[in-house]
Amino acid sequence: MEYKWLQSFIVAAQTSNFRTAAEQLHLSQPSITVHIQQLEEFLHVQLFKREKNRVQLTDTGRLFQIEAQQMVRQWEQSIERIRLASKGIQEKVIIAMTPLMVETILPHVIYQFINDNPSLEISILVEDSAKIEDLVNQDQAHIGFSLLPTRYRHWHQELLIDSPLELVIPLDAYDDETGTYIDYEELFQAYTLFTNHHPTIWGELVRKLREKYVLTKQVSISQSYVVKRLIKDGLGMSFLPRMIVRKERMEGRFNIVPFEEFPLPSVPVYFFYKESTQVPDGLLDLLQTRNYL
Repeated sequence: MEYKWLQSFIVAAQTSNFRTAAEQLHLSQPSITVHIQQLEEFLHVQLFKREKNRVQLTDTGRLFQIEAQQMVRQWEQSIERIRLASKGIQEKVIIAMTPLMVETILPHVIYQFINDNPSLEISILVEDSAKIEDLVNQDQAHIGFSLLPTRYRHWHQELLIDSPLELVIPLDAYDDETGTYIDYEELFQAYTLFTNHHPTIWGELVRKLREKYVLTKQVSISQSYVVKRLIKDGLGMSFLPRMIVRKERMEGRFNIVPFEEFPLPSVPVYFFYKESTQVPDGLLDLLQTRNYL
């Protein structure tokens, strides 16, 4: 069985058209036809039903499509390992993380591991939490850090952080040294409330806030780093996870005020990977022993 046969089959199965497959692979249509015929002869099965200008997978073809994709993926991973070995690199680890984690000390932890393990190559993908599980499932990432737990029960998953929320307001809105009294009703009317920069907490949180206060201005912003910048510029306020305001808190770039009107939800961060994934020695220990808050 040859790699080009598998490649032609996968693209033809996806497009249901040999001519379109030939265009995508920069081959002639007869070449695609020959590859499929050779593959069918090798397997002693019929993979496609030919109907005029289109082709459809047989039941056997649909089954083999899954196997072919896995074989090509394994082929490409093996070639990548050989290339890395030729450069003196033992292994490549791809880590997918939610943008929220870029605002924590996690990148510094990974950077420390890279320095301590020069024979490993680590790549970082930054994606929305909703996409991270798919990246790991499709072997485009080895480890995922997400605000959402994985749905795959057989994967290895752990809760890395469970960060409390804090009310973050502009620096000039409150002097925590003098202990100035805060009128929350006044605060929510005076400042724009930035919401929806977390996939799960904001619906219920906004509902509870509306029961107690008049929210005159709300702006939905998907990324927490944008929210932090706007708060620093005095343009609004928000509830942010403690783990992402650690640096700004120490540098006094904005105010974090107590909020005890009702219990605030926490923000969990999970990391997960397939059971078959070989995680480098020491990486998990380093990740789990750091204080992210």
